[in-house]
Amino acid sequence: MTNGEQLPLSIEPGARGALPERLRPMAPIAGDAPFDDADWFFEPWWPGARALAYVEDFGVRLQIEHLADPSAAFPELVAIGADFANDQLIVEGTLLVLDDEGRPDADLLRDRLSDPSVSGGTPAFVASDLLYDLGQPLLGLPFETRRQRLSAVLSDTDRCVVSRGLRGEGTTLAEAVASMGLAEISARLLTGRYRAGVSDPSWLRVPVAEAPARPTRPLLTLLQRLPL
Repeated sequence: MTNGEQLPLSIEPGARGALPERLRPMAPIAGDAPFDDADWFFEPWWPGARALAYVEDFGVRLQIEHLADPSAAFPELVAIGADFANDQLIVEGTLLVLDDEGRPDADLLRDRLSDPSVSGGTPAFVASDLLYDLGQPLLGLPFETRRQRLSAVLSDTDRCVVSRGLRGEGTTLAEAVASMGLAEISARLLTGRYRAGVSDPSWLRVPVAEAPARPTRPLLTLLQRLPL
C-alpha cells in the first residue's frame, strides 16, 4: 500500500448499502507529454465513450455524458453484472464497439449511440476504476486501493475486462499504444482520491506521438498482456 497504509480488500458483512441514482464522474485535466514516475499508474486512453456501470442485483444500467443512459444501445452488455464477484457496484470505464477484427471503431460506436436500433459491431466495457463496492463508497480511498478491489471483483470476459497498464512507465506505455494507433494515455496518481463532478490534477489525459502502425491482432487481446 502507498505510504504504508493498510486497507482491507473486503467489506464487513452487513455493510451493504444502496447506490446513488446518479454520480457525476470525475474529469481529468490535460497533460503535456508522457513521463515516468513511480507514483503514477499509466493505461491507454480508450477511443470510446466514458461510462459508469451501476451493478445492482447483478443487473447493469449505464451512464454516459450528461448522465444519459445508453443501455438500449448496448443490450449485449446488460448481462455483464454476472462477470462481477460482488454486487451493488459503481464501476467507471469506457464503452467500446469493436469491429470484426476486434479493434475499437468510433463510427460503429457513434451509430449505436445515435440510433439504438443499430446493432453493428461487438460492444465491450473496459473497466478502470471501482467507485462503490457492496453499496459502500470507495471515493475517499487511494486509486491504488480502488484498482486492487476492481481486479479482485472482476474476472475478464469477452465483453468486460479490466484495463491494463504500467506503474511508473508512462513513456514505455505511450510508445506501445502509439504503435497500436491510439493517441492518448491516462495517468493516475496512485494516492489520488476520486473527486466526483470535478477536474483534478491527480488524473491526467496525456497525448502521445502519432504512429501509423496498426496492430496485427485485436487491440483488447494485445493490451490484456500488459501487467497490472
